[in-house]
Amino acid sequence: MDLQLTEKLVSEWAKKNSQLLGLKGANIEAKYIWNPGGFVNQSYRLSDGDMFLHVKFAREDRAACLKQWAGISGYLTENYNAPRLVHEVTEPVVPGFHYGLVFEYLNGKPLSPDSNPEPVVDKVLHLLKQLHRDEQIRHVIADGEAHTYSEAFAEEYITRFEEDLETIRSGMHMLDFVEDRTLDWFDAEIESLRETVREMACFQNQAIDIVHNDLNWQNILVNDEYHFWIIDWDDLSVSGDAAMDYSVFLWPLYGTKEWPAYKEQLIRLAGEETFERMELYFRAKLLDDVIDVLADYVEAESMPDVKEAAQKRAKEIHLRAYPEYIRRYGGKG
Repeated sequence: MDLQLTEKLVSEWAKKNSQLLGLKGANIEAKYIWNPGGFVNQSYRLSDGDMFLHVKFAREDRAACLKQWAGISGYLTENYNAPRLVHEVTEPVVPGFHYGLVFEYLNGKPLSPDSNPEPVVDKVLHLLKQLHRDEQIRHVIADGEAHTYSEAFAEEYITRFEEDLETIRSGMHMLDFVEDRTLDWFDAEIESLRETVREMACFQNQAIDIVHNDLNWQNILVNDEYHFWIIDWDDLSVSGDAAMDYSVFLWPLYGTKEWPAYKEQLIRLAGEETFERMELYFRAKLLDDVIDVLADYVEAESMPDVKEAAQKRAKEIHLRAYPEYIRRYGGKG
């Protein structure tokens, strides 16, 4: 994809809709924002020199997720520090991305281990407990098909791993640092996870938690005063697993010297059974760092403007996570 072209298209669209967006002047510019997590959506920063906005476009198969967010955006802003929705985009702007949302631009940086994260982590944990039982959200968002925690786990990780492997196999000629036999090991490890969650008693109850579903630290923005925002509510679900949110959010702290204290706090907040499921989610999160980034590496080939940075990042994460997974969970790929 030609990012210079798409930036021009977004800029021209913003100029035509400047009054709706609250932008002024003829020098409105759009700048692509690279999301290290993949290429499912496209985001741009809009600016007239004084004011900034953030626009996020979704492919057709992901548009429903953004539309759901739009429908509940005011409540999320008021109760969960989500960005304020400015405008809904219902016309084609970027080829292949025909729906989008424009939000206020947040002056914050992703939560980081180097930024004294503890005060924010504590606040987010308590906000998550509130979210997981928020009946107002359950009332607004239609329930999907009822399923168990085991099925929720499979939907979040097993299905994604299987889709990733299709992408990886199609691009193996690019992955000179991955051996063919390693893919067979991936298959076996995925099947092992599938069978494990099917057999564990703590995964057999109904999945009834309201979850963000992508609460990594890139989606927690923090300013210098430790005010924080939670972004990317695309995957909000009323039939998910609280263990998923907690595991993704606490992954950077798992295994650190601070972890025992957070473990105790988690058990108090969410209970022993949720924490038991978290242990499998931690395992899946590490395997995600092994597998999913390889799919990102292949997909980055179609994005020449960010290809080098995206592939460098993907390779580094894979080569760090793969031996770590073997060390923690055994096996040999």
